[in-house]
Amino acid sequence: MLEKGQTVNKRYEIVNLIAKGGTSCVYLVLDKHIGRMLAMKAMERSSVGAFYFARSEIEALRRVRYPLIPAIWDAFYDSRNIYIVSEYVKGDSLGTLCKAKGMGRAQSLMIAQHICSALLYLHGMKQPMLYLDLKPDNIIIDEEGLPHLVDFGIAGCLAGHHIPVGTIGYSPPEQYDKNASLDARADVFALGMTYYAIRSGTIPDPDPEEAIRDIKHSKILSQSEKSFLVKCCSLSKEERYSGAYEVLKQIRHIRSIPQKIKKSIEITITAAGVLVLSYCATARIHGYIKEKGAAKLLYEKTAECMKDGEYTPEGIRLIRSAIASNVLPEDCEQDFIFEVAANSMFVEHDYKTAALYFSKLDPHEYPDANDYINLCNMQNRFDFEREEAADITGRLFGATLKRRPSKQKYETLIFIAGCYENYEYDEAEGLSKSIAVIGTAREEIAGESAKSLSVTEDEYKGLCSRLDELLEVKEARMKIIYKQTRREKNGEKDNNT
Repeated sequence: MLEKGQTVNKRYEIVNLIAKGGTSCVYLVLDKHIGRMLAMKAMERSSVGAFYFARSEIEALRRVRYPLIPAIWDAFYDSRNIYIVSEYVKGDSLGTLCKAKGMGRAQSLMIAQHICSALLYLHGMKQPMLYLDLKPDNIIIDEEGLPHLVDFGIAGCLAGHHIPVGTIGYSPPEQYDKNASLDARADVFALGMTYYAIRSGTIPDPDPEEAIRDIKHSKILSQSEKSFLVKCCSLSKEERYSGAYEVLKQIRHIRSIPQKIKKSIEITITAAGVLVLSYCATARIHGYIKEKGAAKLLYEKTAECMKDGEYTPEGIRLIRSAIASNVLPEDCEQDFIFEVAANSMFVEHDYKTAALYFSKLDPHEYPDANDYINLCNMQNRFDFEREEAADITGRLFGATLKRRPSKQKYETLIFIAGCYENYEYDEAEGLSKSIAVIGTAREEIAGESAKSLSVTEDEYKGLCSRLDELLEVKEARMKIIYKQTRREKNGEKDNNT
């Protein structure tokens, strides 16, 4: 073990020990070159497969850019150890937090949803990646309650050959067969067992058949949770959910059950009126509506001017006219300025206009306004760097997730989803990130109410409906991409035959 105060590679000063395993230790270190706290994993060179697992982890982290997965910082080795330095996530492992007690249903589902979104990203990368070691001890819960996946030592590509290793109780049976070809269903199994562990506060039985029996007879789990976990953890991978996308849909369903019961009796709200605006009719607005009435009617009318979760050209014209009329309350005006800017950026690809509208945002209400403007300005550059834009987007995503629920938060997540689709080199990878972001927003807002978001009931329903439509459209596009990819692969096989 390394000693506190010891400096490694003339750069990293040991602050303290974070975790200790059989052949490796993780330390909190100070990067003396830049004064930043980082996590450093030290693996014994003499351990079996040390360099294989180190290369696997380095390669995995090198390709990953996702807010809930710590980025790699450095890698090197000396005569005793192999070292991997990555971002430090301040918090406790999920294993420590739920040990001997377990967590409540709502919190467990929220954590599972975030983990599933991260798996959806990994499985949807250009070179799809399996995590292969999902368990509570490899999940760090940060100070905001968000889960981060750590330790990518045995992560690998879909359908790739592997060394038969894993964590007993969490890894599926096929993971121990050296001749097996693993796919996304291996991580689905581990997610199910991880969920059971954090709900029950116990480690799953090493015998998967016994573990499934424990799930079926659990007095803690609801019937919907039991059905979900039994399908996740089926001994036959053919009987499991096919991937993270299906699991995410089921988690959404389980989380929505209390809301559906609560809202079983829908109240029909009659529209108060129809507001017709146009560029040539701006002058008439002043005499027709004032302040809150203007906002209410505009929200109602623009809700009719949406298709597949995006505003139509007519809807944008309405919003621009209302902004120009100067009759909208400030909070409403800011919301619609953001919408016009985002539409100019992603639909019209008019980055100059987008930057102009983003510059009108109140920096107190929209603290990331400068980042939005920078993204627009970057698009206009001849030497536009997608990777730089993706890094800004990832930072925005991480910061936005930590904010309290609000209408602005979910509009920002919609914007971030659009960024991922625009800036990733690979269409499927960008789309998978976008789906994960929209799914995250939809799951969180399902647990809120119009009152908690300080919006009207109509606004709340409209925002939920918009997220649903966006999710449906993006998931349909992802299915098309998967089909095209399969055709291309089959074509390559035929050509090689």
